[in-house]
Amino acid sequence: MKPITVLTLALILALAAAVSVNAQAAESIWLTASTTAYKTGETVIVAVNAVSATPIQGFTFQIRYDPGCLRPVNAASTIPGMNGLPLPQLIGLVDGSYASTTPQAVNGVLAEIRFTALGGCQTNLTLESAALAVRNESGFAAPLAGVMIGETNVALNIDKTVTEVQATQPVSGSVLPLTPPESAGLEIPGWAIGLSAILLVLGVVVVIFKLFRAGLATNRKVAVSSGTATLHVKRGSQAGKSFVISKSPCLIGRDPTNDICLNDSNVIGQHAKILSRNNDYYLMDLGGETFVNGRPVQKSSTMLKPGDVVRLGKSTLFVFG
Repeated sequence: MKPITVLTLALILALAAAVSVNAQAAESIWLTASTTAYKTGETVIVAVNAVSATPIQGFTFQIRYDPGCLRPVNAASTIPGMNGLPLPQLIGLVDGSYASTTPQAVNGVLAEIRFTALGGCQTNLTLESAALAVRNESGFAAPLAGVMIGETNVALNIDKTVTEVQATQPVSGSVLPLTPPESAGLEIPGWAIGLSAILLVLGVVVVIFKLFRAGLATNRKVAVSSGTATLHVKRGSQAGKSFVISKSPCLIGRDPTNDICLNDSNVIGQHAKILSRNNDYYLMDLGGETFVNGRPVQKSSTMLKPGDVVRLGKSTLFVFG
């Protein structure tokens, strides 16, 4: 073989090897399904996959689904040390979060998400957003930079034929319940679900590690001292801050004149207020979207208990303590 031919082949092989290494080293996340045809009543399983040259300490994902076709059941991650952190679920959007105390290598399935097929329909599952989390130099949670989002849609065809009841396959790994809130007989239009499904990924990542560091169980057991309570902002423009409720009523909203000002376009001027009566605290909605533990606050006030998760609008989330 001529020397020039040998040199050319060597260069081609070296280039191919370099491209292969770069492709494997690139951080990316994508959505897959082993099959896309189901019958009514069957369990639909999709997987969130990732490859990362950097060990991670957590991940998040949000998958949009049609509540008329599918009902989410749970998610499971088989990555050692990854623990599921429950978050309030929105109808039409699965919100999954996992965290680990030690860095974990990932190259494949991050989590499997299970749904129940409700009836004959053609629908899509869409990976709305996803992130891999690491600790920065200051020890706080931060999204891993440069992560590419690959395939985001899985098309499903669900036959109206009802399948026979089959034995449920055991779920291995850390299981995260994904039960949506009760609709209380109210039909929520699809466009409203889409608008309410916008989540701040960075805020979610901060929630994961701050809850993990402080201990979610500890937060829920903190007793509210006489005449004093605190709002710990977990997601939104003021994430990481805490506000002491030192007066009654305590007004919350986007207007700077409020006692607690939240610079969030989804929060109205005067969104809600907290009242103190006989060392108990009550939350009242003033015309915005206000939820306690995933349930909407109606015109009457709702008593707050330590550990209650309160959401204002579509993204601001805090814990009462």
